[in-house]
Amino acid sequence: MSDIIIALVILAGTCGGLLLTMSLRHRLPPHHEDDATRDLIKIATGMMATLVALILGLLVNSAKTTFDTATAEVTQSGAQIITLDRMLRNFGPEAQPVRELLRSHLAGNIARIWPGRVGHGGIVNRDDSSALDQVGEAIRKLSPQNRVQTHLQAKAIDQAGELARGRWLLFEQMQNPLPQVFLIVLGFWLIQIFVGLGLLAPLNSTSVIALVTCAVSMSAAIFLILEMNHPLDGIIQVSSAPLEAALVVISK
Repeated sequence: MSDIIIALVILAGTCGGLLLTMSLRHRLPPHHEDDATRDLIKIATGMMATLVALILGLLVNSAKTTFDTATAEVTQSGAQIITLDRMLRNFGPEAQPVRELLRSHLAGNIARIWPGRVGHGGIVNRDDSSALDQVGEAIRKLSPQNRVQTHLQAKAIDQAGELARGRWLLFEQMQNPLPQVFLIVLGFWLIQIFVGLGLLAPLNSTSVIALVTCAVSMSAAIFLILEMNHPLDGIIQVSSAPLEAALVVISK
């Protein structure tokens, strides 16, 4: 289920519970709307709202950390690619095919991860692994003619290994979706809060607009959390600028 659909389902549940409660509350017996009952509903709703606020705050912080980690990894990958290209350039003309392979691999990754189409992004697949393996294998097949080239080859092999490890580390870090049960429970809490508010809110259009706006805001917060939890796939993505800058540098 996509992030937008999840947010819309939660929005529909909260608004539906709110409007249904407000429309049917006049059918309740009078003693269900006395002061003691209303005070109890306020306490229960306040407790649930506090719990939801705490959980949402923790989720926002976790999602922001995931997004920042992905940003740092992409930036580091760009720097590693530039460094590797510089080593291959210094190795000599023999390494030019390896540089072309590295450039092709980077251009392909940028085109695939940031294609300009929502929902078609990704981070690592088997093609990425084979391409990085090809770069590493091509570096190992170079034939150094002196101590300088031998040193550069060893450093380039290490750099290619670091690039591959960083890519798979980022892949593993992104494999952390929110459990569906957690989203179901969180959605249930939000619906219960708005059902309680529907029992307390005045029956006028201003109250309805204010509460529906709150429901939209809650659903938007959940959407942002879900989007930032997989920052290389979706509407909210990590910027491709570091890798595009690296591609410009190694293409010179």
